[in-house]
Amino acid sequence: MDLPTQNSGSFCCQGLYNACSFKGCCLFAFTFLLFIVIAIAISALVVIFIIRPQEPRFSLSAIRVISFKLRVYSSSTLFISSDVSLTLNAQNHNKLGIKYSPSKLSLYYHGVPIGLVKVPGFYQPAHSDNIVVTAQISLRCLNVSQIIGESLLQEKTRKKVVQMKILGDIRVQLLLFRLASPKIKYVLPCRLH
Repeated sequence: MDLPTQNSGSFCCQGLYNACSFKGCCLFAFTFLLFIVIAIAISALVVIFIIRPQEPRFSLSAIRVISFKLRVYSSSTLFISSDVSLTLNAQNHNKLGIKYSPSKLSLYYHGVPIGLVKVPGFYQPAHSDNIVVTAQISLRCLNVSQIIGESLLQEKTRKKVVQMKILGDIRVQLLLFRLASPKIKYVLPCRLH
């Protein structure tokens, strides 16, 4: 009869051991997650207060028309297809270098896609002012008659602006002392006036 009491006692200790081990695992997991959150918060504070990131600036320095085709339909509608090269000057006043992946962006006019902008991959060193980037714009069957008609209406209201929007995703990597961060996906809203 001594055997059943010894087995039941060891079974009870086994259950107590499993309960303590589960609580220990939960405590370890909670402590580990808390450590990860604190490390991310400290990293974010370092980036915000010490590195002080600024948006890189791009300015247009030249436009070159590579090719174009004009088509007239029903004697009043004019369509144009064109390939244009844009030369941009890039400035990066950050303490980090920025590496851009090649990107394809969409060009919109009043919510209608009218073209595609291809930007090559390039590297922008820290504290740089004069990095030249050449982007390509492809316009396919753009209704010029509609744009001219809308600009005439805007001229009557004293607005002489044709607004276009560039939308797309750009993948960037931040580089500090030859150490690269993981790629970040950056959504770029851009307006052309």
